[in-house]
Amino acid sequence: MKTKITRTDFGTIYNGQKAHLFKIENGNAYFCVTDFGCTITSLCLKNKDGSYTDVVLGLETLDSYARQWGSFGAIVGRYANRIAGAEFSLNGETYKLTQNTPEACLHGGYPAWGNLLWNSKIVKDKKNKKAGICFFSNIRDGEQGFPGNLYVEIEYLLSETNQLSMVYRATTDNDTPLSITNHSYFNLRGKGTVIDYSLEMNCQRYVKNSEKGLPTGELAPVSNTEFDFTTERKINKFEEQNPDSIGYDLCYVTENYNSERGIPFEGDKVSLVATVTDPVSTRKMKVYTNQEGVQLYTAKYMDRVPGKDGCHYKPYEAICLETQSFPDSPNQKAFPSVILHPGQKYNAVTIYEFL
Repeated sequence: MKTKITRTDFGTIYNGQKAHLFKIENGNAYFCVTDFGCTITSLCLKNKDGSYTDVVLGLETLDSYARQWGSFGAIVGRYANRIAGAEFSLNGETYKLTQNTPEACLHGGYPAWGNLLWNSKIVKDKKNKKAGICFFSNIRDGEQGFPGNLYVEIEYLLSETNQLSMVYRATTDNDTPLSITNHSYFNLRGKGTVIDYSLEMNCQRYVKNSEKGLPTGELAPVSNTEFDFTTERKINKFEEQNPDSIGYDLCYVTENYNSERGIPFEGDKVSLVATVTDPVSTRKMKVYTNQEGVQLYTAKYMDRVPGKDGCHYKPYEAICLETQSFPDSPNQKAFPSVILHPGQKYNAVTIYEFL
């Protein structure tokens, strides 16, 4: 595979350090990613006429990303999704986190991983015909309120068959909860609503939430509910029947779930968890992962967000499928453990395939 990787300056952050933008091209597709937050700023797929369609939403400048709302394309950690009460107990100690959403800590709190400048190195996997960038950083003990010094690697690789693989690796020197995801917003036709997309998910259950949007501890069946995508159907079917609906924002249980498995490790088998189809472009996106959960989010809170090319993004103009461990697992004894111990190697894998 003839892959071209280039690096350009992307601007200067608040402390004077320079951020960079990497472009990875394979002839049929390319993506751009910055070392500021390991943020994917664009993912462009070639059309039949030779033009390209950018299928991820994003922002215009480094400053926009530094001030961003919504984690556009950014890496999320130390813990993706919500932790109720913005605290958890571990080994007899209670750890206080940032309460940045009602009655919870969302996506790790402050400082967000999406606002950190990461180290980088180019990666080429000739055996699997992939190439891309690996970002890495040392996250200090106590940062965001979590215990343990954490070494983290975030690897994005583009294959010659238009698969964008994301691999998250980590080790720790102390017990710590961990759940890493990428928060890319996808629009397979480049712009416009996604509620007419078709969606199929290999998920028989979902993490049931309370009225406050926090997990109850129950993994409920999707059958006979508006959350059932086990058979392909349009996303907007429920919205058409219920005008007051405000879209989807919940975690589904993948086929990788095992009540005793815990966090993902190297060698864990990836499985197909979702297929999204745009009826206009006829483009498909398949999502594979070795993680136990996948958050379906139809961007219902995205209201007039200034984006690329002068766009102002509106609700339902993107779909997010964020692979992760279950939300609030540090406080839910019935959920699998998300504690990474010293000597263990966290290894979460997600693949987005475009057809």
